[in-house]
Amino acid sequence: MNFKSRIARFFYGRYGADQLYNFLFITQIVLLFLGAVFSVLGMVSDVFSYLSFALYVIAFGLFIWTLFRCLSRNIVKRRKENMAFLRLKSKLFHRRAAGRPADTAEYVFRNCPKCKSVLRLPRRVGKHTAKCPRCENRFKVKVRK
Repeated sequence: MNFKSRIARFFYGRYGADQLYNFLFITQIVLLFLGAVFSVLGMVSDVFSYLSFALYVIAFGLFIWTLFRCLSRNIVKRRKENMAFLRLKSKLFHRRAAGRPADTAEYVFRNCPKCKSVLRLPRRVGKHTAKCPRCENRFKVKVRK
């Protein structure tokens, strides 16, 4: 076997990279950069030297964990870790859906009964007939205040 096929065979069945891997990798780079900055500042004070060493140790620990996750064969457990990370990320950086909540004062949103596409209709109180631009279906819409 040549080298390329040996490498391919080694990585077969391994978990690989995901969003948590990307986050950990970027965090390692940031910690290494901060460690280098504090290492230079360590010439001024010993506190910066200790802080630099701590950042290097944390970055090395993250490197080991990232490498372990990437080369792991326990795919189910790695997916669960990634899903937990994505849930935490969505809770911390939750953004509202674009377009909808800000527009609710001026528009109402209704589904076409035929093709189920979402229509944005002007908010005019009363009963109206709406026409779906997608399927050309006409249907009644009642808008309340």
